[in-house]
Amino acid sequence: MLIGEIEIFQQVPSNPFPNESRYTRELMMAIDVPELRRRAEAGSCAAQSILGGCYLYGFEVQVDYKEAFRFLSAAANQGSSRAVLNLGRMYAKGLGISQDVQEAIRLFEAVGRPSESTDAFAARIELGRIFSRGVGLPVDKEAALEWYTAAIEIWTDDNDDAELLREARQYLDQAAS
Repeated sequence: MLIGEIEIFQQVPSNPFPNESRYTRELMMAIDVPELRRRAEAGSCAAQSILGGCYLYGFEVQVDYKEAFRFLSAAANQGSSRAVLNLGRMYAKGLGISQDVQEAIRLFEAVGRPSESTDAFAARIELGRIFSRGVGLPVDKEAALEWYTAAIEIWTDDNDDAELLREARQYLDQAAS
């Protein structure tokens, strides 16, 4: 990926995030962290979002939820849907901040409602999970069904989150039986 004129990472063979979203799988690259940090500190939304994800998932840096929150918040304020998605995960799980499921839902809905968002599918899956598992609130099977169905509706063949698609389909199959 290029940010400006500088290539900041190269493909490497292993997947350190097998159960995470496409966004985290995109981080399966050797990253030039000092250059990424320089660009993030200079205000690059893409660099802030990527560096925030690195700190959140511990890729090429130690997990640091304070730094993750700082960079993801800055990128989210500039309109990065991936940063908003990752902030939602932080709030949903209480990663470095107080768990706030209502804030997580608000963030996931902000990303998941517009279907043209590249991260809408993952946000809808996260909402399906919250409601189906009763994360911080009572289980709401109708809301879970609504969000998993909405995720399936925007699935495209170029989307590489097949595992998440299976999860949504399994929930719908179980709900139908």
